[in-house]
Amino acid sequence: MRMFSSRLLTVMKFVAPAVYVAGAIVIWLDFLRSNPDGLANIWIAIYTFPIAMLGTFLLQGEFPYLPGRYYESHALYFWPSVAFLALALFLVFHALQKIVRRAP
Repeated sequence: MRMFSSRLLTVMKFVAPAVYVAGAIVIWLDFLRSNPDGLANIWIAIYTFPIAMLGTFLLQGEFPYLPGRYYESHALYFWPSVAFLALALFLVFHALQKIVRRAP
């Protein structure tokens, strides 16, 4: 059972971040096709919720977009956030794999 769990976590530590990045591509393409109004970026905020909440807390109510033109500022927020969250998913599954391997 431990061997199966370890192999499953080995696969998941690569599959989960890849699926997350693939979902980000879908969100980004939908954002590009929508009108640049106040609600166009709602899925960007939802998809990167942990980063959005951290940025909102640190910036005291301001959404953590960088200054600049509309699409460029959203891209400078969204893609580094997606990369960070995909890395976090990888590290979580990697840590779980190490825990399962050490279990007696």
